[in-house]
Amino acid sequence: MIAWSGIQLAIIAILAVGAWRVGEGHLEVSSLIAFLLYAFGLMEPVTELSQNLTALQSGIAAAERIRETDDVQTESTARPAPSTAPAPGADSREDIPVLELRQVTAAYGPDAEPAVRGIDLTVPRYGHTAIVGPSGAGKTTLFSLILRFLEPAGGELLLDGRPYRDHTHDDIRARLAYVEQDTPIVPGTIRDNLLLSRPDATDEELRQVLRDVRLAEKIDTLDEGLDTPLSSTTVSGGERQRIALARALLRTPDVLLLDEATAQLDGLTEAAVHDCIRSRAGTGAVVTIAHRLSTVIDADTIVVMEEGHIRTRGTHEDLLTTDTLCRELVEALRIAATTASAAR
Repeated sequence: MIAWSGIQLAIIAILAVGAWRVGEGHLEVSSLIAFLLYAFGLMEPVTELSQNLTALQSGIAAAERIRETDDVQTESTARPAPSTAPAPGADSREDIPVLELRQVTAAYGPDAEPAVRGIDLTVPRYGHTAIVGPSGAGKTTLFSLILRFLEPAGGELLLDGRPYRDHTHDDIRARLAYVEQDTPIVPGTIRDNLLLSRPDATDEELRQVLRDVRLAEKIDTLDEGLDTPLSSTTVSGGERQRIALARALLRTPDVLLLDEATAQLDGLTEAAVHDCIRSRAGTGAVVTIAHRLSTVIDADTIVVMEEGHIRTRGTHEDLLTTDTLCRELVEALRIAATTASAAR
């Protein structure tokens, strides 16, 4: 752009000065035309040079990003040495929490302020735990710690009573299933997306999880059924969210992590998903980040977070009577739900 503008300004200057010189009789018209032809002849090489310089700068920036990516510390795949602590007894395993956080503090950088501080949280082997709180309270950071995307700066996380350091990253994530709010899907068919979490699943198992999230009838109406390629015209945002949830349920994890997995669902479908969550909570642990009142009410335990720490915890009824922040959150959720219903 700068080079092209410079060429145009040069041509204007040649015309202006040349016309003045011709008018004064100090320059022949043929000489002015020659200068203009010289300027036009320079246009192509100057433009090409500027394009090459732009490409060079882009290449330098890309090389810098590649170097930064190469310098990123990768997760260790080495299996840690066995812990000296005795393994939990087979008969006592049911009494041990599937997940436990003890005085956990974490930050997104060595010089950054802690995103969570002094977190003590026990996730029982069965049941539904909801995590609520205002934006920036540290809810997503808590999930990042559980999934081991983020290492704690202090404290300890335990899986089945054993510290995280005694497990590999793959061991931990094999026990978990995570459904995030953005509900990413991979290129391919509906079948490909479901089998991503469990490649050996049968067609009947696929259809069962689709029935659980009330998506089986929709899939049956498609010409290619489970083999339909996924695209924005094939399924809506809410249906994509249910496909991601079905994929997680197919894995039958010990802990199902849901980051507002009902955000894009209508009332009827949301009720079906909650039935599915309640059913799953009877056979394993479900932990949800909740922004909807319907998700909060039926949870076994509600954990209220504020400014990176746990403010309080309890049942919905208990918190409504004892915690002002919880009452404010519930009122905000009611207003949002009423507004959404009016808009529909």
